Amino acid sequence: MKTAAIDSLSFVRFILVWSSLSPVFLLWAIRGTKAVDETYFTLVCLVLFSAPTLVLWGFWSRSRAKNTVRTVKVIKAEDPKDHILTYLFAMLIPLFQSNIDDVRQLAVAIVALCMIMFLFWHMQLHYMNFVFALLGYSIFTVRVDGGMDARGPKPAGTWVIISRRSAISDGETLIGYRLGGLVLADKAE
Repeated sequence: MKTAAIDSLSFVRFILVWSSLSPVFLLWAIRGTKAVDETYFTLVCLVLFSAPTLVLWGFWSRSRAKNTVRTVKVIKAEDPKDHILTYLFAMLIPLFQSNIDDVRQLAVAIVALCMIMFLFWHMQLHYMNFVFALLGYSIFTVRVDGGMDARGPKPAGTWVIISRRSAISDGETLIGYRLGGLVLADKAE
């Protein structure tokens, strides 16, 4: 049981949370600040925007190369698109609109962003990676049945599925590349 608790707060889920908030960094790079040299600030923001996508792609490529697949039986699938307005208006827009023109205000915005990222990670709220969304991927949160496979018991609980499907049906058996923790990239294209 302890493994499932550790898996649920995995590094890959943190990367998903980071990537869902990464558009803030792109907007900050465009807007700029007077608190830090413009070149450095823009470069750091662009790295913070692109890094989670590159890390996710790296995990996905490694899992494909090693054929690290997992089969899960979906009990209940949820598409968090209905939460997107809450995400936009409660998180993304206030972070973008925060004053970052002096060092103290920039520090406050960074601390607020870190707190939001921690809360999203801890509460298992994942929205979407901006680049993956442009490529046609959606993200689903699914409750899965435990069960057994050749390696032993499979963790029951809540998994994150990255997929090009428009929906995942309750009761469906899904095969995906395990990116880490309880995160799968749907093998069906």
